[in-house]
Amino acid sequence: MTIGKLYALNRLKKHQISCINSRVINVSGSIDCVCFDKTGTLTEDGLDMWGVVPVSEAQLESPVRSIPDMPFTPLIYGMASCHSLTTINGVVSGDPLDVKMFESTGWIFEEPEIEESSKYDLMVPSTVRPPPQKDPHPEKPLEIGIIHQYQFSSKLQRMSVITRTLGSRDLTVYCKGSPEIIQSLSKPDTVPQNIMSTLQEYTEQGYRVIAVGYRILDEVDYVQVQKLRRNEVEKDFEFLGLIVMENRLKPQTTGIISMLKGAQIKVVMVTGDNILTAVSVAKECGIIEGGETVVEVIAEEENNRSSLQIRFTCGGGFSKSVPATYGSMIDCELGANINAPYRIAISGRSWGMIREHAPELIPKIAVKGAVFARMSSDQKQQLVQELQQLGYYVAMCGDGANDCGALKAAHAGISLSEAEASVASPFTSAEANISCVPRVIREGRAALVTSFGVFKFMVLYSLMEFMSTIILYSIDSNLTDFEFLFIDICLVVNFAFFFGRNHAYSGPLVAQAPLTSLLSPIPLISLLLQVIVMSTVQFISFNVVQHYPWFEPFHYIDATYYISFENYAVFSVGQFQYIIMAFVFSQGSPYREPIYTNRIFFTSLCVMTCVCIYITLSPAHWIIDILQLRFPPKLDFPLVVLGLALSNFFISTIIETFVVQYLMFKKLRFCNRDLKKSSRRYLAIAEELDTDRDWPPISKPGSVLISNQQSIVKGVENQAFVEDSPKCIKYRTKL
Repeated sequence: MTIGKLYALNRLKKHQISCINSRVINVSGSIDCVCFDKTGTLTEDGLDMWGVVPVSEAQLESPVRSIPDMPFTPLIYGMASCHSLTTINGVVSGDPLDVKMFESTGWIFEEPEIEESSKYDLMVPSTVRPPPQKDPHPEKPLEIGIIHQYQFSSKLQRMSVITRTLGSRDLTVYCKGSPEIIQSLSKPDTVPQNIMSTLQEYTEQGYRVIAVGYRILDEVDYVQVQKLRRNEVEKDFEFLGLIVMENRLKPQTTGIISMLKGAQIKVVMVTGDNILTAVSVAKECGIIEGGETVVEVIAEEENNRSSLQIRFTCGGGFSKSVPATYGSMIDCELGANINAPYRIAISGRSWGMIREHAPELIPKIAVKGAVFARMSSDQKQQLVQELQQLGYYVAMCGDGANDCGALKAAHAGISLSEAEASVASPFTSAEANISCVPRVIREGRAALVTSFGVFKFMVLYSLMEFMSTIILYSIDSNLTDFEFLFIDICLVVNFAFFFGRNHAYSGPLVAQAPLTSLLSPIPLISLLLQVIVMSTVQFISFNVVQHYPWFEPFHYIDATYYISFENYAVFSVGQFQYIIMAFVFSQGSPYREPIYTNRIFFTSLCVMTCVCIYITLSPAHWIIDILQLRFPPKLDFPLVVLGLALSNFFISTIIETFVVQYLMFKKLRFCNRDLKKSSRRYLAIAEELDTDRDWPPISKPGSVLISNQQSIVKGVENQAFVEDSPKCIKYRTKL
């Protein structure tokens, strides 16, 4: 049963995909949902600097594309110093975003050379300075020392540094992060009123946008800095502006996404980036198709956390439609029903609120969700687990440390990084693009089909050898020792060893994944039908030989003498049946390459067929002596044996290819299936949503929000009740 996995493992290595847990290979053959990180996975690792949008007196200025030519302002100081870079062999290294941002300034980064024996209190901070030709005061060079860092946190979505300019006594904090976070930490009078609309313009075009803020720390010295808490430092910023960066799709992304969707595999983007940027990239790569409407789900707390509002907005940028709002108790008249296909986009903040206070909405969001943005590491893991609970076989593909939880939780985690993420992931690809995903699925399907084929072959081999023994026991006879050895070693072990060498199918991925249960009706019926056919053939051979005039019945002498015509009849037809088993169970397309491409296995089948024909028709005397055969005096019965074997071959092939694979697997597998009882809950939910014309609820202009905290059911907390009617949805929750 492990042969298929071992061969798949070797083939994956040839494609630069390593696997640390071979048990996951078979599971990957059942994948029907793939979650992708965005940056570094769907898009290029490196970011290209597009430009900056400075802020002056709470007003956004025109974008600046040539950053080295910018005047020396706090914004350029923040870009030069707010990072966690270091020098390795004289090369500035660190996070690609930090590297691109710093390099765009044209400044110089210097780290002091300190011996390992130096005391900690004597360590000198890293410094940044402009090139000499750009310094406006060469006689008094500008130099900024980075004396403390608060590292980037995916949960906080920001990082900051505390700096001191040479010759100045004041300490300055620079902070960069997601625009929403920096805006919330900045003084309101320093934030431009049109910041969100400007941010939306850039993110809708697929740009990655981060914001920068700063503040001056008054009456704080170097010693006190080391004791300051992060939340004491990161507040009351002056909003400095936006940094706009390009993040292009990798060349392979669009084609792979199209291939997966063509196989009806659900494709999801789960990223820490801005939701508008994520939706733009999702549209560009095909996760969201042209004819699909994007519905954003937004959850907000209102009235001092006493009520929860959930809004559904649709449109290209989510700004052209009026939201439907849910409150602690809301009557919301439905104004627009989405009849066209739609996909849901949601942020991590809204996901967390809905998951806590309205968990009954999570399955619907997960089934229809395409973009999950601003997701923390824990939330990515939660999404994977929610999809698994709905019955999806989930693969996660990512490259960062914040993907580790999701990579570990998924049925098949595929890391594009050899760093932190690879530790939690069963699969690691040396090629940093998503072409490894269909490769893993193909090999998983091939390994799964191989495992099923070997299982059925070994079970049927045991049953037919048992049947041969039972038939011969009826006359106090049995197969001889060397007949057993010939069957077990020359036929069974030989075929089983080379059975799994078929390569994974190189054609398009098909929508139907292979079977996942050995004890499901299809493989059991397949075995039952083959047992009936092959047992019947052995009985026919056993009985036919007894009607020839030269036949002499077997008489028991002792337990070591089994030479008889009955023995020859059962053994000679039985040896062909093991070849037939190996052939019919070696399934080819659409999961494996055809049997003739497995040259060793196919050659083995042909050679052993010739050997068995030779043993049946005209064996040498030494073969007769070794196998202890009683060969018929005429060729009439051996030819009948060949006819029976040929008939067995055609009947078994028809059973496996037409009855089992075509009728049962492709046509009848899902007939009269009760989706409500299926372990794949997402099928019932998807069918319900597709037929529910009131979902998702998009409101008319002028919809009224009615909050009535008094009407909340007493004693019920963190529960939601949704009551549907033709014109309204009533949503009730207590926070």
